[in-house]
Amino acid sequence: MFVHAKHDCYISLYVDDIAIYSADNPYLKSLIKDLKTAFEITNLGEASFLLGLHITYTPDRLRLTQERYIDTVLKRFDMENSRTVSTPLPKGIQLKLGIEDERIEDPSIYQSIIGSLMYVTTGIRPDLSYTISFLSQFSACPTEQHLKATNHVLKYLNHTKTIGLDFPYLNTKAINVHVDADYTACLDSCRSYSGYTVLFNRSCISWCSKKQKSVSVSTTEAEYVAMSLATRQVQWLTFGLHDVQLDMPIAMHADNTSANFQARNPQLNVRTKHIDVHFHKTREELQRGTFTLLQVASQDNLADICTKILAKPAHELLMDRLGCR
Repeated sequence: MFVHAKHDCYISLYVDDIAIYSADNPYLKSLIKDLKTAFEITNLGEASFLLGLHITYTPDRLRLTQERYIDTVLKRFDMENSRTVSTPLPKGIQLKLGIEDERIEDPSIYQSIIGSLMYVTTGIRPDLSYTISFLSQFSACPTEQHLKATNHVLKYLNHTKTIGLDFPYLNTKAINVHVDADYTACLDSCRSYSGYTVLFNRSCISWCSKKQKSVSVSTTEAEYVAMSLATRQVQWLTFGLHDVQLDMPIAMHADNTSANFQARNPQLNVRTKHIDVHFHKTREELQRGTFTLLQVASQDNLADICTKILAKPAHELLMDRLGCR
């Protein structure tokens, strides 16, 4: 990302795909002219497709979709005419690591489905982040049960392929981070899952679902580890905001009272003294004033969708609040 020091003009570059973000003014025309003298480029006008994302504009919002890419994925795996389902996976599904005797004949099929779905998750679908993170851990030895689960995801994708991510035009400037953890979610390792969502002016701009690298011995520790993951993302965002000359308040919302207490207080006790030092990053950034930490009710925690499979009503409610419509 290149930022002009004086003009409100930004350039993003990914390999040979260049996008310019600017008002339509004389400087923009001069910039495009200068680029043409230095490089062989094609001016495609107002962006409508970028890296597989379809961009549409309305008077009150910008919208990103991936329907064309999703259609390609569904056709590739013969699922374009499949019946549809309402959630990424059935609530309460339990999957464990496969054994060699149960492995499907061609594991590359499973691996290809997961790889294709990862790009959808990265682009515009926070509702799939936990599902794909969860299913990807079985890629080394997938079984028929695992393959059936990925087919369920494709059916969900077929049902929701027109869903996009909305970015309404708002004058306010604020970032809200929601963080959550699912304690001992992994049946094989008893490790917990961390998840967070980042909203800029009520628009979801970043999300993550990740299995923790060590076993947490309490829900407090699991939530505290998740907060550390979100804190590092917040710190990276503050660097980016500084580069584009933006300054705005950042609030982190977490629903575990004990973890919030640990973030604010440096006291050690028998329940928390074993926690690795690097997880105390949350406390350090909180003391620096990088963000404020707020308590949120569990049912209002948007990061819930990044840590577990939810029932249809809760799933659809959180999707709507994330702008995934």
